[in-house]
Amino acid sequence: MNPSEPLISVVIPARNGAPFLAPAMNSVRAQCYPNLEVLLVDDGSSDDLAERSQRYGANLRYIRQEPQGPAAARNRAIRESAGDIVAFLDIDDLWTANHLRILGGALRENPQAGIAQGLMRQFWSTADGRYFRTGVYRMPYLGSCLFRRQVFLECGLFDEGMPFGEDHDFFLRCWEHDVAKVNVDALCLLYRRHAGNMTRRSGGQEQVGVLKRRLDRIRRGTVDPTAERGEPFQSYMGDRALIGQLSYQEVRECDLLSA
Repeated sequence: MNPSEPLISVVIPARNGAPFLAPAMNSVRAQCYPNLEVLLVDDGSSDDLAERSQRYGANLRYIRQEPQGPAAARNRAIRESAGDIVAFLDIDDLWTANHLRILGGALRENPQAGIAQGLMRQFWSTADGRYFRTGVYRMPYLGSCLFRRQVFLECGLFDEGMPFGEDHDFFLRCWEHDVAKVNVDALCLLYRRHAGNMTRRSGGQEQVGVLKRRLDRIRRGTVDPTAERGEPFQSYMGDRALIGQLSYQEVRECDLLSA
């Protein structure tokens, strides 16, 4: 470890994600960041994720819990981590090689910001070995960000009662608390599309849950919906309508991470 660089805690929640562990860990290793701890929270997997995690030795801290959902898995890692900065990587996604350095530098240059966020794109492969990727965009997706630990003290942890949409709910609470976010125009995250994506299985219910919780906060009087925020809602949260308008192109596997 290099004490001159702040410790970053990398949080990887997973359930039955064994086939994706090696690419995810390669993505973390490619960061070449000198002061990392990596926590893999196994949320009740029935595959060989535990066995595969042993290959990484002290470079990966494996934590097993009974199935409680991704919000609980992330919260467990946050509580047990030590970094002043927290990064999230879903086990089926990938970071670009300079993700941590670019966003870490943005936080260093903007000490008032609690979140630094880069751009993301979707990618997928077909059974015949072809690869596709979308253009880049910005949405409230945890893997495209770095968070100061103080943000979780101010806004709370993830809502463990939400099976879907807990990331959007957390971003919305950050906006309500006027947590400053610095946007970086650099590709940082590749979101892998495949049959097992939780958002595909949610049927749009994640947004219903997010809106319900916001209404509950307004009714309790903990949020004033008329208050002026430090940043406009759409620039903070992104425009979900853009996702359905994304163009895509076929690329070589080696070009997936290129800008």
